Amino acid sequence: MHLKFWMGIYNNMLVKYGAVMVGYAVCGLPVFGPNAKTQVGDQASITKDYVRNSSLLINLAKSIGRLVVSYKEVQSLAGYTTLINEMDDVLKDLSEGKYKRNVVNF
Repeated sequence: MHLKFWMGIYNNMLVKYGAVMVGYAVCGLPVFGPNAKTQVGDQASITKDYVRNSSLLINLAKSIGRLVVSYKEVQSLAGYTTLINEMDDVLKDLSEGKYKRNVVNF
């Protein structure tokens, strides 16, 4: 339970902030990196492109986070569906008299 708690926190932090941090690094390297080649009059257009790209990356990171969370929810739903199917099979066996109780000896 303790491990599941910490893994949940790690997954949520990765989903929320990991993609944004990677996106900012990817967008920022051409502008602010060691090999950045800026011209004197070109800083306004570079800044405009950086702001536009960063807002697009934030929206992309949010959508990726939603996909990851929805994938986890679909997996949970599939688990519940499997449990209900198994319970339905047991109930059918009970109604047909096919159920045999197994006794476990210790």
